[in-house]
Amino acid sequence: MTGTETTVYGVDVRPLDDDETTAVFADVFGAGRRCAHLDTLDTAGGPQWLLAELGDARITGYCAAGTWRLESSHRDSGPLAGDRSDAWRLLEAVVFTEHAQIRIGEEAGFAHSAVDSAGVNELPGWLRPRDRSFLLLGWSTEPRHTTVLDGEPPMTRSRELSGSAALHPDTFADFGVLPSSKKAGKEEWTSKGSWLSVREYWAQDTATGAVHVAFHRLTGYHTGPKPTAPLITGAPSALEEDDE
Repeated sequence: MTGTETTVYGVDVRPLDDDETTAVFADVFGAGRRCAHLDTLDTAGGPQWLLAELGDARITGYCAAGTWRLESSHRDSGPLAGDRSDAWRLLEAVVFTEHAQIRIGEEAGFAHSAVDSAGVNELPGWLRPRDRSFLLLGWSTEPRHTTVLDGEPPMTRSRELSGSAALHPDTFADFGVLPSSKKAGKEEWTSKGSWLSVREYWAQDTATGAVHVAFHRLTGYHTGPKPTAPLITGAPSALEEDDE
C-alpha cells in the first residue's frame, strides 16, 4: 500500500476452503447434480449456471432443477473430473445463480463466494450495486451459424462472422427491438436478444471519495427483452424495421 485505501460496498466475499472447493467439483463435474454449496448461499431455488474456461475448451452449463447439462466448446475435450485430478486444465470456473456466485480460480488454487451484503439497500444511491446486461453476440439468420442442440434444458452453439464460436445455455435469439410502453406521449422501445446479466459493486477511495466499479458477479442468462436499463426511446430505426 502506498497511500489511500478503498472499501468495496454491498458485497460479501468469502473464501472457500479446500473441502468446499472439492465439494463443488464433486457436485457439478462428478455427480452432475445441483451445487449444494451454492444453494446454501441462495435458498430461492432458481436456475444455476456454469461458465468454465479451460486451456483447451470452454464448458457452459445449466441446471434448472436437480441435474446439470454441461456442453464443451470442443467435441474432443471432456468436462473436468469430479475429483479435481485434472484441475490443472482450469483457468476459471464460475457457478452462479441470480443471487449468489462461486468463482474458482486457475488450477483451483483459490475459490470464493459472493452475495449481496446485509444492509445493501441502505447504502446511498451512488454506492448501491448496479445491474447491467450485455448482449451475447451471434448470427442466427442462417442455420449453419447457430444450432440449437438436442436435449433439455436448451443449449445453443453460435458462430460469429469472424469465425469464433460460443455456447449459450439458452435458446439463442438475434438482436432487435420491441415496443415496451408509452410514457408522456412517447413510445419506448427496448432491445431484445440474448443477454448475460451482471451486478457491479462500487468501491470508494477513503481519502478522496472517488468511486469506481471494483467487483462484479454474474447473475443470469436471458433471452427476450433487455432485462436492465437503459431502454431505447423514440422511433424504431431501419434495423428495427428490417427485424420485423
